[in-house]
Amino acid sequence: MLILILGIAVLALVTFSVLTVRYANRDSKYEGTIYDLFFVFFVMSGMSGLLCVSLIIAICCSITEVATANILDEKIAMYQEENTAIEQDIDKIVKEYLAHEHDTFADLKTEESSITLVTLFPELKSDTLVQQQLEIYVANNAKIKSLKEEKINIAKTKWILYFGR
Repeated sequence: MLILILGIAVLALVTFSVLTVRYANRDSKYEGTIYDLFFVFFVMSGMSGLLCVSLIIAICCSITEVATANILDEKIAMYQEENTAIEQDIDKIVKEYLAHEHDTFADLKTEESSITLVTLFPELKSDTLVQQQLEIYVANNAKIKSLKEEKINIAKTKWILYFGR
C-alpha cells in the first residue's frame, strides 16, 4: 500500500511540476490568475514532494522489519530445540531421583518414624540446576511467543507495504 501511495505521490509531483512550469511560462491578460495558478501548483508539488519523502522513509523502516522475517523461523526453531533438550535433561534427572526414591522406600520398614523418613530423603543436589533449567525454559517459551507475535506483525507490515503476505 505504501508503495502504491508513493507511486501516486510521485505521479502527482511530476504532474504539478509540469503544470507549474507550463503555466509559469504562459502569457495571459489575466496575470493574477497565472500567478495564482503558479502558486497553487508550486504548493501542490511541494506537498507531493514532502509526501514522497515521508513515504520513502516509511518504506525504508518497513523494509528493515520485513527483511527479518526469514530469521524469525530459525530463531523459533533454535529456542524449541533448546527447550526440547531442557525437557530431556529434566526428565532424566526426575527419573533418576524417582528411582533413587523408590530404592530408598523399598529398604524402609513401615514401623520407622516420620523423622527417619525425612532424614533418609537425600537433598536433591541438582535441584538448583533443575530450577535454572526451568527458568531458562520459561524464558525461552516467552521468547518464542514474542517471536511468533513479531511474525504476525511482519505479515501486517508486508500488507501495509505492498499488499503482500
